[in-house]
Amino acid sequence: MRRTVEGAGRGGATRSAAARLWLASVAVVGLAGGMVLVGATLSDATQSVRVLDHSNAPASAAIQSTSGAGTGATSGAAANMKNMAKTPTATDGGTSAVTTASDICPNVKGTTTMPDGMVMAPVPSGKPTAAEQAAANQLVAETTKDVAQYANLSAAENAGYVPLSPGGRTRAAYEHYMDFAVIAGHDVLDPAHPSALMFANTVDGPVLIGAMFLGPAPCQVGPDVGGPLTQWHAHDNLCLNTDHQLVGRTTATGTCTVGTHKETTYFMLHVWTAPQLASQYQFQADPPRSAFTPIIESGQA
Repeated sequence: MRRTVEGAGRGGATRSAAARLWLASVAVVGLAGGMVLVGATLSDATQSVRVLDHSNAPASAAIQSTSGAGTGATSGAAANMKNMAKTPTATDGGTSAVTTASDICPNVKGTTTMPDGMVMAPVPSGKPTAAEQAAANQLVAETTKDVAQYANLSAAENAGYVPLSPGGRTRAAYEHYMDFAVIAGHDVLDPAHPSALMFANTVDGPVLIGAMFLGPAPCQVGPDVGGPLTQWHAHDNLCLNTDHQLVGRTTATGTCTVGTHKETTYFMLHVWTAPQLASQYQFQADPPRSAFTPIIESGQA
């Protein structure tokens, strides 16, 4: 159920059509969701996405890779469907959520604002349906496969991705590289052309660890293809310069000492492709820095 046309260029119309085709394929998945859930695999056909019991796990860690194929993998996935997929609400390995008013995107109702300024969009309650689980599997598998073409930072830059932070290398664990042509084209969930790529700042240089998708427009949440597994989020404390680069965060009073605070911002969804992150923090908005330490210190995803 591929959604791209071999040899197609990177024009806005082509990318938008590809994204629409991908979303249409998710609807097809829904027709046979129960069967696809059992057979859904990652790129090596030996891993499947399954629901975790979040009672003692970092919030937002919604899916985990499990080794093994055939009967073992099937029974493991089926058994874990008994666990409830809780709505991800914390982002720093245990940060408590507080429901407060945010000054961004008041049109999006039912959001949860975190102490760190992250605004979590509402998602369906309860465990994912078979179709939602299969769609989450498909999104992870296709994104992991398709962004491999950008594993080298120079390839990503040649394709139009530019750093979100001036200079491209910050003290943060990882850096976002944005493709503003994709964003302007209102593409949503096109695994071959995500809105952004995420590169870890390692001892050996940038290492690709995931992709980020933006909603179709500011203050519009993207589709919850994975139900409670795929929770979109925004930030209400970022300061941007005139080139749309991140230059700081707001003060306690909500103002920027450098740059400008935007009240109309994008909602986003992370898909982690580095195995160490995908196995524990898939779709999580902001894994703890400790999750990136092995990658940063080894230079390997």
